[in-house]
Amino acid sequence: MRVSNWNSDKITSEIEKRAMDRLEKAGELVASKARARFPLGEPPSIPNKKTKKPWKPMSRGELIKSIRVVRLKDDPKLNIRVYAGNRLKGGPFYAHMIEYGTVKLGARPFLRHALNSSKVEIKSIMENG
Repeated sequence: MRVSNWNSDKITSEIEKRAMDRLEKAGELVASKARARFPLGEPPSIPNKKTKKPWKPMSRGELIKSIRVVRLKDDPKLNIRVYAGNRLKGGPFYAHMIEYGTVKLGARPFLRHALNSSKVEIKSIMENG
């Protein structure tokens, strides 16, 4: 049997596009759960080592607003990433400190819990779209 007009590259790229769309949808699910699980409360008053004055806290919603899904262009691994915080643009830089804790502050994970609580839904998204 001979198949005419077979374009394996076109079919492969369409499969990859649909898989990436599903991954992005799963990433959005995790991001929305992370925003909902974000630990709110008063920021601790930790003094700056140099000036001995307390750090000026950012507004309470800045870190929640910074939780985002990123689809990297031309990524050979075809990854979707969920980021929190933004070190480069003057945004909240302390997401990893809240997630993993510091010497003085206990961990208050929000991204890992969001991912772990979404695994069944993510599997459903990947299987059924």
